[in-house]
Amino acid sequence: MQILPCLTKIRIRDGKSINKKQINMSKIKRMNMKWLVLLLCLPFVTSCLEDLPAYEEAEITKVGFFYRFAGPNKDAVTGEPIMVEKEMTCTSDINSDAATVNVKVTVPAANGDFTEAERAKVVQSKLWGYFTVSTAAKVSPLSGTNALGTPDDWTKEHQFEVTAADGTKKVWTVKVTEFNR
Repeated sequence: MQILPCLTKIRIRDGKSINKKQINMSKIKRMNMKWLVLLLCLPFVTSCLEDLPAYEEAEITKVGFFYRFAGPNKDAVTGEPIMVEKEMTCTSDINSDAATVNVKVTVPAANGDFTEAERAKVVQSKLWGYFTVSTAAKVSPLSGTNALGTPDDWTKEHQFEVTAADGTKKVWTVKVTEFNR
């Protein structure tokens, strides 16, 4: 297509020609169609927002622990060791009425990057905890407890506040009652 600023008609390869007004009208029609489609779809996007339930459960349904260590592999860019996570074997006794969780933690057998030497370094006073909680609930540490996902001393009990989506709050006490190698 060749456009010359002084001409009002544009020649197209097959010999047909159209004027600039026709091009501008087709652009306007396309733009108006986009807006029309957007306006027609808008009610479908916003109509579901009012139907969402406000969950009232503030429960802990699972507690687990990881041990993190610098693995033998290095990052290709920085040269820093790549961190490795090894999940501990956990058995939890969850009492919802009393809002307590008693956990038995067992260090798994050595395999792969998790060598016997690394396994010997696993201690109850430096574990990374994680929880599974009710839908849309959030967890906040209490009483000097570290946030989940950071190492903490699990030789003593910890308290966490679980807040449900509707604002209901429940204070949970989590304790490692047994630590086995």
